[in-house]
Amino acid sequence: MLDHSYTFITTAGLDSNPRLVKELSVLKRNASVHVIAFKVHRHSSHDGIIVQQFPDFTIKMLSALRKPFLPWLFSSFAHEVARRLGLVFTKSLLIHSIAHDKRTVLLLAEFLLHKRKYTSEMIICHNLGALYPGYVLSRITGARLAFDMEDYHPGELIEGNAEKEKKRRELILQKMLPHCAYVSFAADGFYELTKKYLIADVPNPVVIYNTFHSDEFIKPQPLTDEKIRFIWFSQTIGRGRGLELFLEAIIRLDYPYEITLIGRVNDAAFVKELRKCPHVLIYPSLPQAELHRQLSAYDIGLALELSTIDLNRNYALSNKLFAYLQAGLFVMATDTPGQKQFLQRFPMHHVLCKQTVEGMCEAIRIIAYALPQIREQRLTRYQAARCIAWEHEQYKLIQVWEKILE
Repeated sequence: MLDHSYTFITTAGLDSNPRLVKELSVLKRNASVHVIAFKVHRHSSHDGIIVQQFPDFTIKMLSALRKPFLPWLFSSFAHEVARRLGLVFTKSLLIHSIAHDKRTVLLLAEFLLHKRKYTSEMIICHNLGALYPGYVLSRITGARLAFDMEDYHPGELIEGNAEKEKKRRELILQKMLPHCAYVSFAADGFYELTKKYLIADVPNPVVIYNTFHSDEFIKPQPLTDEKIRFIWFSQTIGRGRGLELFLEAIIRLDYPYEITLIGRVNDAAFVKELRKCPHVLIYPSLPQAELHRQLSAYDIGLALELSTIDLNRNYALSNKLFAYLQAGLFVMATDTPGQKQFLQRFPMHHVLCKQTVEGMCEAIRIIAYALPQIREQRLTRYQAARCIAWEHEQYKLIQVWEKILE
């Protein structure tokens, strides 16, 4: 596996595609690797830090910004034209791929102009906008094509003409997935949705959870005070994430508690309400390593996904869910199909609740009653969750690579 050649493609920045970076880490030595990603933030240094982690790889960052101007202008124009032509050419893969993502144009231009640079044995595409360009490159070079479905793209929340874009995404996947040597999924539910709505026979499917290395977490710290210590984190803090339901529920009950929220505020009015509560602590986002170490100081991790948001969220398994489990926390999770199915593997690690204030009240009562036992089992949970750590999940990827390339 390590002496083969790979090309990774994404229309995102490296800092917003952690699954791709994890796959690169598996190939850190001896493999020949090309990576094509996009610079999407003018002043961000995160991509540069990631590039420095892989000095032996060839990583090219195309620009998604207005500078240089001509590529941006051309891709924007092509994107708008494709959206109109798609009304006539309803089955054209080229047109609908460009209509979905204008960065597809930039990738196609890169591969057609510099195809000799990207000869490899396997091309791995890491989001929908990269899939058609990856297919074109695979036809030119003879490489095997693969796709990582981190989200169920037709079921994502779509702005604008949602039904038209949903059908466009379905068309791309229905036509492209049969050409893949394998398809990896970030959640079991995404695989099931793909079989149900897109193609029944997915080539070499493999579910690879978006977990973390065990060494990012420290053993849980003993807690002895009466407060139930809850933790919730995300990129942004705002309504629509289940927090408002949870806060209404816990205020109704007479238990000592403390809630820590970590993330960037995107709903100032909501956070203003939160700050009125003396038991709610709000902190800005933390680097991943620091955040994972701090989790050991809490009792309960909140995984409050709502089914009403979109189909993708209904079946997704969030990064926070894995982090809570790997840190040894007890998880209070809403009963989305994705979380409900996955957490069956960890019966002593969680309590499920309905997505209502009353359902969350009942879950909090269960937690309060069982708090001494929950704390006693912290180390047991921490050790049990090692089975899903990235050092184990990565072997699923290694096995499928070896199967295809050996």
